[in-house]
Parts: sequence; C-alpha cells; structure tokens
Amino acid sequence: MSLQRTPPNTALISGSGSAGGSTPNENSNINTNLRKRKERSYDYEYKKDLMEFRNDIMKYMKEFGETQNENLKKIRLEISEMAEELKKVKLVTENLDKNLKQMSCEVQSIKSENTKIQEQIATIESQIIHIKENRNTLRESESPFYVHEDIISELKDRSDREKNIIVVGISEINERNYLSRQKYDAEIVTKIIQQLDENDSKPFKCIRLGKYNPQKNRPIKVCFDNAYIPRQLLRNKSKLTDNIRIYSDQTPAQRTYIKNLKDELQRRKDNGEENITIKYIKNKPTIIVNNKINQKN
Repeated sequence: MSLQRTPPNTALISGSGSAGGSTPNENSNINTNLRKRKERSYDYEYKKDLMEFRNDIMKYMKEFGETQNENLKKIRLEISEMAEELKKVKLVTENLDKNLKQMSCEVQSIKSENTKIQEQIATIESQIIHIKENRNTLRESESPFYVHEDIISELKDRSDREKNIIVVGISEINERNYLSRQKYDAEIVTKIIQQLDENDSKPFKCIRLGKYNPQKNRPIKVCFDNAYIPRQLLRNKSKLTDNIRIYSDQTPAQRTYIKNLKDELQRRKDNGEENITIKYIKNKPTIIVNNKINQKN
C-alpha cells in the first residue's frame, strides 16, 4: 500500500519544522498503517493457529471416535460371547438339575428297596431262630409214635368239640357275681336255641371264654350231650339276627387249617380266579367253584 502524502501549499498546523521534513499527520498515518499491518499479521497467525488447533481437535475426535467404535464392537462381541456362554451354562445347569432329581428318585427307590430287604432279612432270621428252637420237637414229631399220638389226640379233641358251639354277640351283664352272670347267659342261650331248634334242646353247660372284662363281651361256649344238636343249630344259623353269630367249636389245628385255606382263597382271587368259595364237603372245608354264580351269569 502507497503512503499518503500532504498536498502542496498546505499550511502547517502548530509546530516547527523544516520545509523538507515530514509533518505530524504523515507520521501518524505511517504508524497507523504499520500497526494495521502488524494487526493483520497477528490475526492471520491467530487464525492459522486456531485452524491448526481445530484440525488437531477434529483429528483427535475422529481418532477417538474410531477407537471408541472399535472398542464398542469388541465389547458387543464379548457380550455376545458371554451370552452364548451363559446359555451353555444355563443348559448345563438344567441338565444337572434333572440328573440330580433323577438321582434323588433313584436314591429314594433304593432306600425303599433296602427297607424291604431289611424287613425280609429280619423275617428270615426270625424263621431261622424259630426253626432252631423247634428242631428237637420236629425231630421227635417225625417219629411214627409221636405222629400217631398227635392224630389220636386231634381226633379225640375234634370228637369232643363236635358237641359244642360258640356263640358270639351276646352282651355280658356288668355283675361281679359269677353265678348271676352264668344264669343270665344260660337264659339268653336257651332263647337262641329255641329260635333254631323246635325240639326244645337244652345245653348242659354254658361257659364264657377268656378272662372277665366289664368293657368287653366274651364269646360263649355252649356244650351239649351229643353232636347232632350242634349240627342242626349250625344248619339253621341264618335265622339269627345280625348281631348274633354261632360257630363250630374248632381245635387249634382246624383254626390253622381254615386260616391257611382263606389265605389261599384270597391269593387265587388276586391271581384272577373267579366264582370260587369255601364249602364244607364231608365236614372238611374245601375251595370249590361256585356253580350257582356261574349259572346266574
């Protein structure tokens, strides 16, 4: 830029100086122009620095953003891998839980089987002890002499018991005197016999079985002079009321036999056999097929 000069014939404002020297205005303009140039240089440098700083910041932000994106991608990948691992862990845990439940059921089953085996072992041990205790008796019973004696004794006992009946269901009076209780029992038994036998048969003895207990009604053993009357009464026992029952007087061997026979009957029914029952054939209880039921069906 060219410097401005003072036009000719211009009067000088206050101040002294030579005719060829510069005026104060000229010096001021020169200083102003120099200052402006200097300011423009500063502005340019400032803007340049600012642009470089801005570019550095943008470059840093760009690099930072790219780095963060890479980090986020890695984090997402790691999270995805962790999710897959968690699924696998969950699946393994569920399988372990199922296996544990199955093992628990198997353990319970083993415990139950073990308990049954222990019970069976205890039963077998008890049977072995019983066999050992009765070994000598069994050896003696194998002798023909003892067998014959047992048979004779059993036959005599059965012959004696055929003359008796057992009556169940008669209430027992709360009386401490034995004779009073016996008289009452005889009167009730006589009335029952009259319902079943028109011949007005009378027993010669009535005995309560077992020890006296005011809280219980003991069965009554009714004794006759012959076996005919008890058989007649047993044939007509269906005429009795619901609370009174009569039975034949059985020996221990007979009671054991009938018990085993009932167990066999139940076992055969459980195995699918139908229309079977127990019937006395020639005074011997026997399991037979009930033809009447078959005919009805």
